[in-house]
Amino acid sequence: MGRAQKRTFKQQQRYNPLGPPTVQGAVTAVQSKDEVPALLSRLASADANDRVWAAASASNLLVSDDHSVRRMLLANNVITALIERLSDSVPDVVVQVSGALHNIAAIDQGAAEEMRRKNIFAAIQSLVPRLAKSIDDIIKQKDSDKSGDGSERKSVFVTTDNLISILWVLCETVPSSIRQINDMALTPFLVSFFGVADKLPPSLVHTAGQFLCTLTDGTFYARRALLSQDGAVDTLRNAVQMQHADNSSMSADDLAITRILAGGILANIKPAALASLKKKYKDSLDGLPAEDLKPWEDLSGTLVQVIAQFISFDIHEAAAKTIASLKTSVASGAADLDSTEMVDDANAMNNSVISDGTMVMDRISSHMDYVQMALELAANIFTDEGASDPDAEQEENNHENNGDNSDGDDVGGDEYDSGMEGEYENDMEGVDAEDTGFDQDDMDGVLADEGTVAKGTEQAVQGSILGVFINSIIPSLQRLAEPTKMTTITTALSECLGSSEGSFNKMIISVVEDFVALEERALGCFNNFLLVIEESLKSWFRLHMDSVGSWWRFLISIAEHVYGMEAAPKEHQEEDQRMRSAVLEPVFGCMWTLARCVSGSVPVTAEQIKGLIHVCEVTSSPEIRVKVVGALGHIARRQPGYIEENKYIGSYILEQIISKPILEYADSKEVYAANSVPVELIAEALDIMFDIYSDADFDYDGPVFVRGNFLDRLRKLYPSIRRLAKSVDRRKDRELRDRIDLVVENLRGFVAYKLSERKDCHPQ
Repeated sequence: MGRAQKRTFKQQQRYNPLGPPTVQGAVTAVQSKDEVPALLSRLASADANDRVWAAASASNLLVSDDHSVRRMLLANNVITALIERLSDSVPDVVVQVSGALHNIAAIDQGAAEEMRRKNIFAAIQSLVPRLAKSIDDIIKQKDSDKSGDGSERKSVFVTTDNLISILWVLCETVPSSIRQINDMALTPFLVSFFGVADKLPPSLVHTAGQFLCTLTDGTFYARRALLSQDGAVDTLRNAVQMQHADNSSMSADDLAITRILAGGILANIKPAALASLKKKYKDSLDGLPAEDLKPWEDLSGTLVQVIAQFISFDIHEAAAKTIASLKTSVASGAADLDSTEMVDDANAMNNSVISDGTMVMDRISSHMDYVQMALELAANIFTDEGASDPDAEQEENNHENNGDNSDGDDVGGDEYDSGMEGEYENDMEGVDAEDTGFDQDDMDGVLADEGTVAKGTEQAVQGSILGVFINSIIPSLQRLAEPTKMTTITTALSECLGSSEGSFNKMIISVVEDFVALEERALGCFNNFLLVIEESLKSWFRLHMDSVGSWWRFLISIAEHVYGMEAAPKEHQEEDQRMRSAVLEPVFGCMWTLARCVSGSVPVTAEQIKGLIHVCEVTSSPEIRVKVVGALGHIARRQPGYIEENKYIGSYILEQIISKPILEYADSKEVYAANSVPVELIAEALDIMFDIYSDADFDYDGPVFVRGNFLDRLRKLYPSIRRLAKSVDRRKDRELRDRIDLVVENLRGFVAYKLSERKDCHPQ
């Protein structure tokens, strides 16, 4: 099992505290397609109020659940009409238009792709200088204690937020737009927000920061642009070090988010920055100057400390507040329903509910999104990402030869992505292997030497990033991963709806997804921690078996809760199963890693072993089955004194995981199909058998492997396994084919080895 992959925080629809102004009378539904052209024609009206109304109405209709109306609007060139109105001289029109474009881009990839084709980038770029000047003027007014026009300020901030959000969505969903976005050269504009973060709405700074995080994580050009911008790195470093002032309007949470975002951007460009320093001082006898190197070395430690404080988030309190807010929304919606004729229109009813409870709920959801972002960054900090690419040097040369602004307006997504492949490694050119991953001064002495802890330097561990993870982040991860009343559909519906009708189910289930996503992210971060320690400091686990036992019991409790909860109503069972799997997969992944780290010496009970086997039997998820079988395989390796447990697990793996599907495949005479033969699971199970029964001296080998006739059974399966391997198309799945080919080769060697081993043990 490899490391958890590095992931990037993705934009989600969120509550914007700046809030576009509500337009009275804006429509939320149309009765016939004839209304659509008339509505769009008002976007070009000479009356500004008409244009504002038309833009707000278009925004409502584009994000409604009535897909037919959305298709009608798109068919009538609403994207073109909205882009044209970005140049409107009336700020309120631009606010509504930019909001409409952001909303539709966020939920409809086809619309986002159309925006790229219609060159929305030029329209946005033409607004940037004006917005930058307006923001600068607002800050100067604030510095001079002059009160400006509040509505004008809000218009500037909302428009800026919307336009940045549009580019952020396009960056994530339309890869072919990345070239145009880079050509806009927005880095100075985006970085400037961090220099005046205490004077701007936090949500605007955060939007700019998240977009810049995504951009610098995804493209070489953005990283190089940021590094070449005078003062950009210093601005971001200052933002990371910001402290809360008594007279600041920024809350502690908003400050933490700002610091985390600034740090995340710096973390993205850190490899390229170190590579640049290496090249600059390659001829220096003294090496890299400490004053240049130390800020980069200190970055991870500072960030982890900020993250540890920020994720101390009471998930149960958040769930309770969310339930209360949802109840308020449901009650408000039911009251609206009684006084209107929308009894049969659940979507219209849900769209009509705008209450204080809804805004509270959205703020909680937004905060949870930022906690997820912090968890992603924590996981990435604690993951060694120094994999090399054999084509890295050639890719670097390609970038240098082509320049940042290669000709060609329409770069296909696949083509552009292939150009980006290996970019991380390009940034690493000239950086030694030991410079990747963790900070040198903080981690080398702690993580690189497995004997460090054994020699008694526990104090060094406690003062390192590892110590912060163990003492602060891991407890927070456990709290965030605890099930709440909002992490199961059945409980959430019962708590929020009571005796009300189920018309609000969709809204409630969308909130449940947010809680489940946070739980999943916390478990994923925990697994990254386990994986890195396994590779770098495996002996730590042996010295902290109390922690291993506590973590194992915690993971078991989550699995038991998920399997023990009541099934969702029939109409929501598909979503219910998906959410259960989203939590269970990282749970069993953590179990597998933990069992592997201590050679199976986890405090597992006989009932838990039966439960894990039951999971393999009932789950439809191949990923979960692989992880559970992996955990069982390491549990089976315990010795001495666990012969019966080994027999139970070994027999199950051989008979049900390996033999049964192989024999069914052999009898069917069919060609391998990915959905019918679990090749990856079979390969993992065979590897497990090789490890469990690799030595005749193991106390369970004779009683289980020999007396159970495992060797002959495996030998008889060899021809069918070999045939299965050959049926996997190397052109379609090279990695799987290579894996199963290696397993076939190892099976032949394993059989030969065990035969010779038996002869050595029982010579004629």
